[in-house]
Amino acid sequence: MSAIQPISMQAVSEKVALARQGRLEEDAQFVENPKLTSTEFIPLEERMAGEKPEIAACLAKLKEKVGSETFAKRFNVLQNINRSDKNLLIVTGNERLRTLLLKEHLKDIMDAFSVENVRIVGGAGFGGIDAF
Repeated sequence: MSAIQPISMQAVSEKVALARQGRLEEDAQFVENPKLTSTEFIPLEERMAGEKPEIAACLAKLKEKVGSETFAKRFNVLQNINRSDKNLLIVTGNERLRTLLLKEHLKDIMDAFSVENVRIVGGAGFGGIDAF
């Protein structure tokens, strides 16, 4: 007699149903922190005008180069931009946007900000769930 037994799909389904019992029944418990607040997202161009005027001037040059529609879709949704001498750090919300900026707008970014080195990081999302 062979050691291989035929598989019963009903038996497999029953095992899967048993394994799933109790899953997602736990209530999520969060510690309330009065110091944490939630704010509405403000487009990058508006934030930089108040926080970093030198970046806002460069963003205006970039907007002229890429056009208003592209700027609104790809640059105004960025989380942050920091500049140090000839280096620029851009924080995007996701890898797709990071890839688009590197592929299609790297030269425009370098020209508008007058930098030699651009680092674009992404993938954290607004919730910070994913790793960079």
